[in-house]
This record gives sequence, C-alpha cells and structure tokens, in this order.
Amino acid sequence: MSAPTPPEPALPRDTLQPPKLLLGLVAAAAVAHGGLAVVSGAVWAQVLSAVLCAAGLAAVALLVTRPVPHVVLGTAVLGMLGVASFLGVLGAALATGGQPVSGWVGPWGIAAVIADSSVVRIAAAVLRRSDAAQKRR
Repeated sequence: MSAPTPPEPALPRDTLQPPKLLLGLVAAAAVAHGGLAVVSGAVWAQVLSAVLCAAGLAAVALLVTRPVPHVVLGTAVLGMLGVASFLGVLGAALATGGQPVSGWVGPWGIAAVIADSSVVRIAAAVLRRSDAAQKRR
C-alpha cells in the first residue's frame, strides 16, 4: 500500500483568477514597448520603453505566480504609466516644436497605447469582480 499524498497547499483567500486576456494584454504591451525600445529615435525614449517592457514582463510573471489584488492593481498602474508615457513623449515633442519621436506614432507606439489602455480596463474589471465576490461572502 502506498503512502497517502499530502494535500495541496491552499491558496490565500485573496488570490484572484485573472483572465488569460489580462495576461495576454500585459504580455502584448511588454512586447510593444520592447519594439518601441528598438525603433525609437531618442535615447531617453528607448530607455523609457525598455523600462516599461521589463516592468511588463515582471508583471506577467507576478500575475502567473501570485495573482493577488495588489498585483492586479499594480498591473493597472503600469498600464496607466504606459499610456501616460505615450502622451508625455508626444506632448514633449510637440511642445518643443520638434517632430514626434520616431516610432511612437508608428505601429509599435499605437499598439503599446492600445494594449496599455486595455490592460487598465481589464485589470479594473478583475478588481471590481473580486470586490463584488468578497462582499457577497
């Protein structure tokens, strides 16, 4: 007779089940920011894009390993920072009378801002659904 297998450790009560759509959007935003880091003209824009890409990859890893509300909230904040970076780079370029930074108006920039804004919306929906489920308990 074999020894009984120990039970699986229970997940904390505040663990969420984020939809795969959120994981995919965060990964897509990270890839888009990685593309921006390669095609952007100014070094400061490349560094900003690379930092957002690395943060996006870290957010994907955290969402997979520890999907708790504060990680989902951090993902939403990261999406907001991505949208703000897009608007900030374009605003800075237009305010100085120069041309917008190359790449930010192209396909990588548009993909990044769409993915970032979608991340914010889906993460907010996950948090609202989680809050509503906890109130029902």
